Amino acid sequence: MRFSYCYLLVFLSCFLACGPKEKIPPEGFVIHPEFDLELVASEPLVFDPVEMKFDENGRTYVLEMPGYPLRDAESRLVELLDTDADGIYDQRKMFSENLGVASSFMPYKKGFLVAAPPDLLWIADTDGDGKEDQRQVHMSGFSNENLQHNFNGLTYGLDNWIYAANGGNSGQPYFPGKADEAVDLKGRDMKFDLNSKQIIAFGESSGGFKLTFNEWGHLFETHNLEHISHLVMEDRFLEDLPGAPSHALINVSNHDENGLSRIYPIGEQDTRVNHPEQSGYFSGACGITYYGGGSFPADYRSPVLVADCVLNLVHMDLLSPDETSFEAFRYGDKVEFLASTDRAFRPVNMEVGPGGSLYLLDMHREVIEHPEWIPDEMEAEMDLHAGKEKGRIYKITRKNSIPETTRPDFNTPDSLVTALGHPNQWVRNTAHRLLVTDSVVALIPALKAQLKNSDKPLARLHSMWVLEGLGALEDKELKTVLGDEEAYLRENALKIAEYRIIENSELKEMVLDLVEDKTPRVQMQALLSLNAVQAKMTPGDITGLIKKFDILLQNQRTDTWIVNAMASLGKPYAFALFSNLLELQEEISPNAAALFQIQAQIVGQDGAQKQLALILNRLANKEISEQAKADMIAALTSGIRINENRNNGLRTNATITQALNLIEKDASASLLMASADFRKELGIPLSPAIRQNLRTAYANLNKVEVFSEELLAQLQFVAVDDFGRRAALLYNLLDGKMPLKLQKEALKQLWESGDKNIGRELLSRWENLGPESRKLATDILLYKSENHPLLLSAMEKGEVSLGEFNLDLERRRALLFSDDDKIRKRAEALFSDGGVVTRRQVIDKMRPALELAGNSQSGRVTFEQQCASCHIYGEVGVDVGPVLTEISRKSKETLLHDILDPNAAVDTRYLNHKVVNSEGTIYFGLVEKDTDKEVSLRMTGGETVSIQKQNLSSFTSTGVSMMPEGLETAIDAQQMADLLAFLQGQQNEALEKGEP
Repeated sequence: MRFSYCYLLVFLSCFLACGPKEKIPPEGFVIHPEFDLELVASEPLVFDPVEMKFDENGRTYVLEMPGYPLRDAESRLVELLDTDADGIYDQRKMFSENLGVASSFMPYKKGFLVAAPPDLLWIADTDGDGKEDQRQVHMSGFSNENLQHNFNGLTYGLDNWIYAANGGNSGQPYFPGKADEAVDLKGRDMKFDLNSKQIIAFGESSGGFKLTFNEWGHLFETHNLEHISHLVMEDRFLEDLPGAPSHALINVSNHDENGLSRIYPIGEQDTRVNHPEQSGYFSGACGITYYGGGSFPADYRSPVLVADCVLNLVHMDLLSPDETSFEAFRYGDKVEFLASTDRAFRPVNMEVGPGGSLYLLDMHREVIEHPEWIPDEMEAEMDLHAGKEKGRIYKITRKNSIPETTRPDFNTPDSLVTALGHPNQWVRNTAHRLLVTDSVVALIPALKAQLKNSDKPLARLHSMWVLEGLGALEDKELKTVLGDEEAYLRENALKIAEYRIIENSELKEMVLDLVEDKTPRVQMQALLSLNAVQAKMTPGDITGLIKKFDILLQNQRTDTWIVNAMASLGKPYAFALFSNLLELQEEISPNAAALFQIQAQIVGQDGAQKQLALILNRLANKEISEQAKADMIAALTSGIRINENRNNGLRTNATITQALNLIEKDASASLLMASADFRKELGIPLSPAIRQNLRTAYANLNKVEVFSEELLAQLQFVAVDDFGRRAALLYNLLDGKMPLKLQKEALKQLWESGDKNIGRELLSRWENLGPESRKLATDILLYKSENHPLLLSAMEKGEVSLGEFNLDLERRRALLFSDDDKIRKRAEALFSDGGVVTRRQVIDKMRPALELAGNSQSGRVTFEQQCASCHIYGEVGVDVGPVLTEISRKSKETLLHDILDPNAAVDTRYLNHKVVNSEGTIYFGLVEKDTDKEVSLRMTGGETVSIQKQNLSSFTSTGVSMMPEGLETAIDAQQMADLLAFLQGQQNEALEKGEP
């Protein structure tokens, strides 16, 4: 008994000693508390890593890119070895050098495909010495421009095609000897089949680095500001479909703020070299990776990780189905999955390993931005080479997880089939690729059995696609999968069915039935797959489609992409579908309205007089809202505009004119506008009813007192008149006293008119423009080059403030990079490529504060004395100007600039405004609310005053920030250092607690 007890103690002590140990993250890193972070490779084992892959034998390969961003060195592929099996790499072996500026690779047929623009290479080791001894060019013609945007993300897809992100460049890839068959990518991503020598540009490219698939083959991408996008459908279904979106790549993030997604770096931030306003938001998103490794906790369903190489962090989203697409939810409130205080930590890519671990590649550079986007004077002071001798790879695992299990032995044939149901996506995908590319036909019976009998949906999914890749999937098996209980399996089966239904009427009927599937994604794919038989639709098929379309339009789960799929399928029969569906619809739902507008554009584009007349007659006699009628007539007009043969005598068609006259009787302004626009496009004279309503609209708009939607409709209506007759009215509406919607519509019409006098007129009315109107006006002045001389003169004379124009890098370059030497030199005298500074001497004098140690408590006192009357920080201050609670996302240098030079780049929301009411009372403050009916100002101290616009005498901008200049006269350098420490204090407190 005593022996057994002692034995148990020894066993327990050994178990505890050998079991999972607490892993402390490297210094400066904070990772989600449920995960461990471990450094597994660094220089001199690895340098400048940009992609990491594991071959079917479990060997680790890393692509290094020392030539980024200057092309001064060529990429290379190295093998990393862990000779003592402790999980840490300890040897480096060169596999291949001289790979140009390659940034992506993937295992393929006992070697590797390498994206080395202008070529796609295949390299291999045929003699087993671990070094490349064979190289072939499989494709050429890829763009080789900005290295950030070259093609990348090589991935073997479920459908047995190889996918690549185009990266935003163009390129015209082709197979050797077939340059005349090059595919013009035009900013689209591509897939290719090396056996059949096919290249397909399948969808809009995000322009970013890497793409990723979830387990069901749905594609996600990333790019700088827009960190997660989903490709809902291939672009081929939207081509030549008027009124439809130009592409189907959509942002699925549900946590954006004004077009940017907030992220939470830790530690003191570097000064943004190009877009300081983007500090604390995604601006260097890259390396998007769907984690399908099977080792994350159960509540991490469908996780997608995206690195931001600028802000030194990794962000996690969880995907949730949203009808035909997805919604990406941030995981964690105001905290990132991984963040580092090391400013040289540059996470660029991730890879899931054979054991389920997530590997993170750190390129490790002091400067990661491409020189193209660095202002020249800043670039001159930077060392773009710093860090080229470094590189890091980290391994992320679930905390206290058991050691990684050994991957399946892919050299055993039966294990390849079994592996298709493995919980790790890497294992499934690798087995899938090997079965197809090695043509393992001997396993077809086992694959068929697994497709039929497996209780694992993913095993059935991969078995189906492998059989398809081997040319062994029978129609009867496909029919079975079309009825599978798993919706995403039905969706994938529909993709295969698209290429078979032309010859198989039974399959076609099954696909037609799935248009009414309970799952939106399946409904959409059924509609898309039916495009294969679009040209062979019978009258009975059209009748059936009308019934199915009517059902879909009444379904609350039908979204815009199902509507577009309906429009795509029904394009050749748009008139018949439109006419019949219009009769069936008692009320025009939003989905029906969207479909009708696309179909109306198709009918208009066809330009058939009889069809146009019939539709107009039906609209004239259909009891639906006038707005719905207006939208459909506008769509007809839009379609006619893109018809190259529209001058075909339609103006002589009396039936059309009669229908228009009937529609215009007692019509609203919006319907009259649509009808008048239709008449103008076809050369049909404006009717007396329209001319009378134009006179009424002018009369009403020249004496605006109280806003109404009818007034807005009337202003939109006058756009059908010649610009010369409405110009004075439009300019008179550019007054802060006027309803905001009227001001915006007036500016829209001015922009579209192209009149050369607009710039002069805008500048003469500048002080009366409200903050929202100024945003639109600045675009007109900056982006219409004929306005540049006037704009620069106004800037030089101080008639407008530089800060009002939001002169970020691209907007500055509209002037600094002008083709006109005179414009360029005048702009250079006002500001530089590095930014706008109006008080340089003051900033330089206070710059020593950046080197002083600040005291946060003393800084709080300074804040309360100098800033709290207008700003909130935490629980201190008054809410007038911008809330500063999250201001720590900016660097101290940027904060110093903002404090001392408040008018250099002021948000128009924070311009000081002067309001005088009808009694002569004067108020100064920030515009808290500017609506069609009232203006609200928030004044120093937090008091708010609201005035009805009908009681306004004047409403003007002072042109400067409400934050006064001259703080430097009230505090010294030490007090400034203290203030900066206070403003970054919350971040420091979080770091001291070990929290991001």
